[in-house]
Amino acid sequence: MKFVVYGQQGRLGVIQGDRILDLALAAHAGGTVADDGEVFTSLLTLIEAGDRGLDRVRRLLEQFEATDQPGLHTDLAATHLHPPFPGRRFAFAGGNYAAHVARGYANRGRPITAEEVYSKTREGKAGGFWVVSPPAGPHSDIPVPNSADGLFDYEGEVAVVLGKGGKRLSADRWENRVWGTTLVIDWSIRSHTEIAFQAPFYAHKNFDNSKSIGPWITVDEVDPNCCEVETRVNGQVRQRFNSRDMIHSFGELLEQISEDLTLLPGDVLSGGTGPGTAVDSTIADPDGHLPLDLFLKAGDIVEVTSPHLGSLQARIVASA
Repeated sequence: MKFVVYGQQGRLGVIQGDRILDLALAAHAGGTVADDGEVFTSLLTLIEAGDRGLDRVRRLLEQFEATDQPGLHTDLAATHLHPPFPGRRFAFAGGNYAAHVARGYANRGRPITAEEVYSKTREGKAGGFWVVSPPAGPHSDIPVPNSADGLFDYEGEVAVVLGKGGKRLSADRWENRVWGTTLVIDWSIRSHTEIAFQAPFYAHKNFDNSKSIGPWITVDEVDPNCCEVETRVNGQVRQRFNSRDMIHSFGELLEQISEDLTLLPGDVLSGGTGPGTAVDSTIADPDGHLPLDLFLKAGDIVEVTSPHLGSLQARIVASA
């Protein structure tokens, strides 16, 4: 099942072929509004309803599979999709793909193998950060941040949406905590002088429209620890990797994050990016500066795709 938030009113729907079934209207048409209550009023309420909510969606899909009842369906290709973000918290793993990290160091004159990166990183805990600004959705315009100074980068990622919260989760029993899987673009500001650049207050990762999410959340159809991802900039393939190459798996990330923090249904965790970003594909000049050729500029089109997870596209625009 693929869940979307769509239309002018930001309604909750599920994709049915090339159409979107409006879940609230379908529940009303099916005569079960009293039973469903608030389940279909928002993405978060559906997530919080757990298995009961998903079972009801399955029945509605079966009930209205062949119907042409007016108003229940919307053409997927002709409607505006909003970010399928539950409105909770958004966490990101950092430096979680060995090839991405190794290429970044090598291009700055500090060669290290991906195997060495993997081994050293596994000796400690995973790194990462939280994002505080609401994410953009599919086909959004992403302004180049004023502070980017030409070093504006893309990172295609796979993310999981939690269906159950908790504290001190186990890396061996994490699957029942995950509600669905989606795509993310982590827009990032880089630095000429620092490989692992960290601006004050993590401003290089937190700015308006600093993340994109979508186009939908896939439930029950994909293993988030084994997703093929491809990133294209203006049609040119820049990234091609699989989430199975993460240094720390989603289960391990959830275990570490929840050691002293209670996670909530609707929290989103993105697993990091693979090789092929502008920063790990650019060789520094002799003076240590990075040529700007591969970094993003106004007019660029970035598209991240994955089987079952769809296509998440954005257009880069000049800062206001």
